Amino acid sequence: MILIDGLYINKGGGAVLLQYLVEQVRLQERKDDFFFLLDPRFSIPASLPASHYTIVPNKMSARKQFYQQTGSRYTKVFCFANTPPPIRLKVPVYTYFHNQKLLEAPHRRFEKAFWKLYAKYLVVKLFNRNTDYYIVQTPHMVEEMMKLKLKDAAHCLTIPFYDTGKYAGAHTPFQERPVDHFAFVSTPSPQKNYPTLLDAWEHLHTLGHTPGLHITIDDTAPHLLARLEAMKAKGIQVFNYNYIDPRDLYFKYRYLVCPSIMESFGLPLIESVESGMKVLAPELDYVYDVIKPSITFDPWKKESIADAVIKALSTDLPYPEIRAKNEVDMLIGLLVN
Repeated sequence: MILIDGLYINKGGGAVLLQYLVEQVRLQERKDDFFFLLDPRFSIPASLPASHYTIVPNKMSARKQFYQQTGSRYTKVFCFANTPPPIRLKVPVYTYFHNQKLLEAPHRRFEKAFWKLYAKYLVVKLFNRNTDYYIVQTPHMVEEMMKLKLKDAAHCLTIPFYDTGKYAGAHTPFQERPVDHFAFVSTPSPQKNYPTLLDAWEHLHTLGHTPGLHITIDDTAPHLLARLEAMKAKGIQVFNYNYIDPRDLYFKYRYLVCPSIMESFGLPLIESVESGMKVLAPELDYVYDVIKPSITFDPWKKESIADAVIKALSTDLPYPEIRAKNEVDMLIGLLVN
């Protein structure tokens, strides 16, 4: 029996990937060889029979008890949420590491915003010996893990996977979309860099440009919501949806403008390319790990973002290209064989 430990995964990109992995496992000939440990908040796919998963509280003590009681049943273990098992097992263990912020935390542990992340990193460090391999989505993540000496290169496997083609197909052709509207779909986490993006839109307004910006800032960032209202009062075209299916924006508008300064795997970049958008993105390694963008900018400078927007409006930018491959079959084969 192969265990996929999805405890602590309940929302966001991690939940999307776990949902996809469950669906792909259920298509396999040996689908009944897989068992899932799931978080109480995770939305369980209908294709997963109740006999093939269990739910335990998302607490370290409950996870440890689960492994102590059942760990000997499994031939391989795949932990999905950054953290290796709390005990050492006698079978191969792989841990999927998808949160670059945890790798950034040791370098910024004295900053208040990183205290909780650093505590989580210390848990990873504590259990590090309990995993044989880390699996990551990009070469950049391998480099970051090696800097912290979690594992050497031979024990960091780059196996990107995502729902190929999920956003391809029935979308409005590029030339039929509004000529001056841009979108960015993301939560307002600090690394997403919303303040600089809004700075750029205010700067564009002072230069006489009024492109539309469609974003998704929720109630966790009231200071940004207040700023949006002030920008609208000045006549700046900003449209906030709090939450929306990305396809409602990706299929409708021409450009993705992504100011994020840190991503473990730039899935929105891939989704926007599949949706027929052109992409304005930072000149950062994580971008080139997954796509070749239409144009790049310095994400720390509002003027650079604004210049890229103006170029998009005044020139025919090239279409972006997807570089990352979906290796979900390789991942499942690794666990099965």
